[in-house]
Amino acid sequence: MNILRLLLILGLTNQAHAQDASGDAQKGKQDYYDFGCYGCHGYSAKYRVPLVGDASGVMSNESVFLTYLRLRSEQNPINPANRMPNYGESSLSDEQALNIYAYIKSIDDDPPEISDVAAMKDMLDAAKARGDGKEK
Repeated sequence: MNILRLLLILGLTNQAHAQDASGDAQKGKQDYYDFGCYGCHGYSAKYRVPLVGDASGVMSNESVFLTYLRLRSEQNPINPANRMPNYGESSLSDEQALNIYAYIKSIDDDPPEISDVAAMKDMLDAAKARGDGKEK
């Protein structure tokens, strides 16, 4: 088992009850954009490499999040299989990282129903009007 997985497991077991984020979500939102997190995680941290909700074990708690960021830069600085930038403490402070964590945790993970999105409803209605999709 690699060291990152071991630390993630230890972080999960040691701080399973630490659900509240100590950072500032407003500052974290700006840091999220300033550090380019949106490039892979989307503007709402839900796309390409999702972080919102339970999509990533990295977001289980603050300790795991910081461990992941720091371990990548200290133990595995260049990994071609992972395009996540390296964020050592000299480039991203703990305060900034915890603010980003708080921002991601503050994002609502309750997308609207497809039928509530006008453009999607129009597409669904148009598809229904064409029939079952079989050519006649």
